[in-house]
Amino acid sequence: MGNKNKSDLFIYIIGIAIVGFILFKTIGYILPDQEPDYDGTALLEAVMDKNGGKDAWSSLQKMSYKKSFQLFYEDGSIEKDLTENHAYDFTEGINREVTWSQEDTLYEIHRSDSAIYQIKNGKLDTLVTPKQLQSKLDAATFVVGLPFTLDTSSASLTYEGKTAFQNTPCHVLKVTFQGSEDVWYLYYEEGTLSWIGYWVQTSGHYSLVINEEMTDVNGFILSRKRKSYRTDAQQNPTYLRATYKYENYDLE
Repeated sequence: MGNKNKSDLFIYIIGIAIVGFILFKTIGYILPDQEPDYDGTALLEAVMDKNGGKDAWSSLQKMSYKKSFQLFYEDGSIEKDLTENHAYDFTEGINREVTWSQEDTLYEIHRSDSAIYQIKNGKLDTLVTPKQLQSKLDAATFVVGLPFTLDTSSASLTYEGKTAFQNTPCHVLKVTFQGSEDVWYLYYEEGTLSWIGYWVQTSGHYSLVINEEMTDVNGFILSRKRKSYRTDAQQNPTYLRATYKYENYDLE
C-alpha cells in the first residue's frame, strides 16, 4: 500500500511539472516578446545593424549611383527635371564627382580633400562658390547615406517613442545637429526597423519624405524611390515638392 501511495505521488508530481511546462510555453507564445529599451543611440545602432552594419559601411572603398529627380512648384508645374551621376572614392581621402546635363550644358562637380570646383562644358565655372557646391554635395550624400550619416558627434539623438506614421506603427528618432535649426524625425517600422520615411522642420518650411521603394545592395538597404511633400505643422501635405529615383548602385 505504501509503495502505491509513493507511486501515485510521483505520478502526481510529474503531471504537475508537465502541466506547468505546457502553461509556461503557452504563455510565452501568447504574450509579446519584451520590447527593447531604446534611447536615441540604441535605436540608431539597431537600425544600422538591420541595414548592413556601420562597420561594413565604413569600410566601403567606392560608391556610385544614378539619381533622377523632379522638383515641382506649388501649382504642380515642373521647376527642375534632372538626372545626375554620382561617383565617390574613399581609397585615398574622400573624392566625389557629380555630373549632369542641362539645356545642352554638361556640368561636373569635383570634390577632393583639398579642393571643390565646378566644370561647365569643359571650363572652370567661376560663378558658383565652393560653399554652394559643398552644400549641394552634403545634401546628396547625407540622404543617400542614411542611417549611417546620423552616426556623428554633431548629432543629438532622442528616442521619441512610438507612433503611427503612414498607417504603420513606427519607432521615432528625433535628430538635431550642432549649428543647424533643422529638426529631423525619422520613422522606423516597429517590428522590422524598416525605414518608412522622415519629416523635417526647417526655419522656412516643413518637408515630409516617404520611401516608396527600397533596394538591397550588398546587404545595405538603400532608397530606390521616394516622394517629398511640403506640409503644415501637423504633417498634413500641402503639395508634392519632389520625386526621386535611384538606380545603378555600385558599392565596393
